[in-house]
Amino acid sequence: LKSDQGKACCDLKGMVAPDDEVLGPGIGAGVRKEDTALKEKINAGIKAIRASGKYDEITKKYFDFDIYGG
Repeated sequence: LKSDQGKACCDLKGMVAPDDEVLGPGIGAGVRKEDTALKEKINAGIKAIRASGKYDEITKKYFDFDIYGG
């Protein structure tokens, strides 16, 4: 969202109020129920980039906030 391309494509209006009852805890992405292998790969990838510190590097480059709320 920091780049010119990101600013042109998207406009952040504000953060969604956290409501675990409605949204569940944390962040999410949509994957078809039958795509369990894809879901497992996505989860493993996220875990790996967070453990390596790459997530923090990406976050600082593209966002002014941590999407995990940290």
